[in-house]
Amino acid sequence: MADSYHKEDMEMLVPLSWLKEYIDVELSVDELVDQLNLTGTAVESVKRMGEGLENVRVGRLLEVEPHPDADRLSVTKVHIGRPETLQIVCGAKNIKPGDKVPVALVGAHLPSGIEIKAAKLRGVTSQGMLCSQIELRLGTEASGIYILPEDVEVGALLSEALGLDDTVIDLEITPNRPDCLAIMGVAREVHAITGKPLRKPEVRVSEAAGKASDAATVEIHDLDLCPRYAARIIKDVKVGPSPTWMQQRLQKAGMRPINNIVDITNLVMLETGQPLHAFDLRTLKENKIIVRRAEAGEKMTTLDDVERELDENMLVIADAERPVALAGVMGGAETEVSDTTVDILLESAYFEPKSIMRTARKLGLLSEASARFEKGVDPNGAVFAADRAAQFMAEYAGGTVLAGVIDVYPEHSQPRKLPLRTDRVNGILGTTLSLREIQDILEKLELGVSVVDETTDMWVSVPTFRPDLEREIDLIEEVARIFGYNNVRSTLPERSGKQGGLSHRQKMVESIKARLLASGVSEIITYSLIDPHEVDKLQVPEGDPLRWFVKLMNPLSEELSVLLTTLLVNLLRVLKYNVNREQYDVQVFEVGHIFWHEDGKELPDEEAMLGIALTGAWHADEWYSKARDIGFFDLKGVVEAVLDEIGVDDWSLRQFAHPALHPGKSAELLIGDEAIGFFGELHPDVLASFAIPKALVAEVNIDKLMDNAQAQKAFEEIPKYPAISLDIAVLVDDSVGHDRLLELIEDEGGSLLEQARLFDLYTGKGVPEGKKSMAYSMVFRALDRTLTDEESLDARDRIVKRLGKELGAEIRA
Repeated sequence: MADSYHKEDMEMLVPLSWLKEYIDVELSVDELVDQLNLTGTAVESVKRMGEGLENVRVGRLLEVEPHPDADRLSVTKVHIGRPETLQIVCGAKNIKPGDKVPVALVGAHLPSGIEIKAAKLRGVTSQGMLCSQIELRLGTEASGIYILPEDVEVGALLSEALGLDDTVIDLEITPNRPDCLAIMGVAREVHAITGKPLRKPEVRVSEAAGKASDAATVEIHDLDLCPRYAARIIKDVKVGPSPTWMQQRLQKAGMRPINNIVDITNLVMLETGQPLHAFDLRTLKENKIIVRRAEAGEKMTTLDDVERELDENMLVIADAERPVALAGVMGGAETEVSDTTVDILLESAYFEPKSIMRTARKLGLLSEASARFEKGVDPNGAVFAADRAAQFMAEYAGGTVLAGVIDVYPEHSQPRKLPLRTDRVNGILGTTLSLREIQDILEKLELGVSVVDETTDMWVSVPTFRPDLEREIDLIEEVARIFGYNNVRSTLPERSGKQGGLSHRQKMVESIKARLLASGVSEIITYSLIDPHEVDKLQVPEGDPLRWFVKLMNPLSEELSVLLTTLLVNLLRVLKYNVNREQYDVQVFEVGHIFWHEDGKELPDEEAMLGIALTGAWHADEWYSKARDIGFFDLKGVVEAVLDEIGVDDWSLRQFAHPALHPGKSAELLIGDEAIGFFGELHPDVLASFAIPKALVAEVNIDKLMDNAQAQKAFEEIPKYPAISLDIAVLVDDSVGHDRLLELIEDEGGSLLEQARLFDLYTGKGVPEGKKSMAYSMVFRALDRTLTDEESLDARDRIVKRLGKELGAEIRA
């Protein structure tokens, strides 16, 4: 199996020199990149190898002596093909006289950003630098100097000696195109684009007299998970380093050379797209391969020396006694190829994609091999790949290939037959392509075409290396991308007579978003999948509905394994992300959905929610005003603005306890008697968990907001008559809330009271213990006449009397 990797997106690194072995690429690199992008094979980047290595040469170490004044340094003498010898001080311990190493000369600017200058280190002159792989950006090894192969020429430019004068195209391969996870597959695409002849590698295996079937046996117990398993036997191999050209080719394609046997399996995988695995035949009990489901609780140690517990849903490769590999994912430590390996059993198989995906995800073992198997390899390409690898093992490992292939393939996979109509192609694309032009495009992609009617119809035979082509519309897309999307004329669709538009609910949501944006709050969109442990940071107790997770059966990772039960997690992660990048003034909102699955219920529940999170200040310091941290009432104002925007007026607040919120600085939002959300300041412990400063959050049920929104806004005539403003200040108990006071004031003020507003809250000197002073400004107005002073004063007196009677309020002088 290939080296383990951790990227979720699948990339394919294509060295141009390797690609040209299969097709003559006469386009410039930029032109080739444009053509690939235009035909749907996305190019992520282009790397021109050798850049930054112009002043790096191959040197041979003549002397390696201890530094006279530094225990950790060595003083070396290096020959670089010139009459003079260079003296270079080095701190690595993996070098010895005779080694060939990369030497960066004075004046070099390395790809890692290091500039080489003449220097004195502890009093000893150093005339350059001996380089590691990571300093040259030629690998990840940083612990020692890069020891070069013995066959490189001393004094040569490193880029030429290692064949680095090349261009590598990084392709982003979509999951539906596993055929492009191979150099030959990419060559097929270039052939379709350019029409240049495609050269397939010739396989010539010199076989010995002995039969492979006499040396080993293969049984498949679960054909639904492994429809084909082919094996080659190679005897008397000598395990060692692979040839320089092979190591260079693998490195350019992003893989680490290991030894000639493993390197050959990786090379053929990159060439053909078929993952291979080499077993040490001597370690297989009874020389037997059994492909079966694992037994519950069965264990095996994989190549990374980790013992893993298996279950009955996992497919394993076993010998007569125990599992020796996780099928399509990773080999076992007990049967891996080592320096003492002599005989090889080479595996080339087809495994059911979903099975591989489940195993790889559950065990967290994503590899180059599993990524290809789970997308679907060509079942009919298994023997070709095995023969290709066997040929290389005979040539570069001195092996003897036994006659024949052990090939268990009971039900052969046949090419899919699809109908294709010329009129349908042109109708979908708006083109005027002839049948012959369509046929030519498809045949360039190695699709077989049988013409039924000379003018309109054909049958297309889809080879098994293209599992993505399942319907006629898929074939039409192939025609479109090879013909060139840029060659398809833009046309307006015919009008259907129907007009689309937003629903009432959508319009209301858009108006809420517009009001929040106008208030200075930015919209965010986050994933619906979260790590369940993130809820721990909100101090949510066990059994709380926020822990009623909807769990994914086959999550990509633990971090994306459950659907969110609250928007707060992602809102706070966004705040943390910004704060970590020194963006401290952040105000964001999200309209999203939450999900939960209550025990005993068959299906999960889902609700639309509005989440808001604020931290920092509304604005920076200005000459006319200083910045002020956002507080509780700023968030309350934002929530009120939303309610006002959609005409919700029968709302109220009450004290509220939430595990994530600061006690005493939070409130629950009600419409009538129904709670529809909450807001408040985060609890200090939650702030510490997310490593953010003071922050305020809100979460409101959008659906319940919509149920209480006013469909039409009522407009009132501008008053013709003047208003009278009066103020009162009352002493009340600390336990009396503003909402209760305002309710009584508005009720007693009746139709004459236009507005009542709290403008002062005071405790301290002059106010008795346990009391507080609350001052209200009241506006009185009559809509049909000029209000008299007596009427307004009488209304004020009634209000004061009502407050005194029901709340024990006293007028404060």
